Amino acid sequence: MKLLVMDTSCKTAMAAVCEDGSVLASIQIQDQKTHSVKLLPAVEYILAAAGVSPSELGLVAVTNGPGSYTGLRIGVTTAKAFAYSLGIPLIGLNTLEALAAACAVGEEQLVCPMIDARNARVYAALYRGSAELLSCRALSCETLCETLRTECAGERILFTGDGTAANGALLTDLLGEMYRPLPSELSAGNPAAIALLAREKYAAAEAAGVIGEYTAERLKVEYYKNYTDSI
Repeated sequence: MKLLVMDTSCKTAMAAVCEDGSVLASIQIQDQKTHSVKLLPAVEYILAAAGVSPSELGLVAVTNGPGSYTGLRIGVTTAKAFAYSLGIPLIGLNTLEALAAACAVGEEQLVCPMIDARNARVYAALYRGSAELLSCRALSCETLCETLRTECAGERILFTGDGTAANGALLTDLLGEMYRPLPSELSAGNPAAIALLAREKYAAAEAAGVIGEYTAERLKVEYYKNYTDSI
């Protein structure tokens, strides 16, 4: 099955056309201010580059939060337009889960995807391989690091996402050797891994007989605006 995946949650947007675990074509948009202008032409470009017509798509997947308020709306609106016009399912992906999946690490590696929420606050989660240990939430770096020091003492944690660079100094100070930042050039997303995540969610929904619920009309943006100072 051919699928279109999009991520516009952060500064660097990504779109890709994938099939059976392979990326047929992909593109990145670096300037967040131009997502609204460049996303649709970018999608049209990668479809043409892959030699895929929209009618051949069987699934659309898009990150629907947390992340940039404007960016999420642009991505979700574009994804809805494709899914609705083609009459195909639309899968919403948690941005942090997609970031963790994009790391493509072993099942024992701890991964903390982070998105900068400014003022030393982040959207964060914690995974060991594909297992979620800490669900997506918005909180201060101090609260997050305190929890990680308690729950993951002695373990090194791979950090990814734009919150890593934005709060790198603080994370280094609070976590010491536990802090392992993924190089920024590798944090923009792995289209193949994100597509695989979308396929897994599609297969699970299909097996449960609820794939009909994954429509353009039902998908909503998840902003995770409320901060918490406790885990």
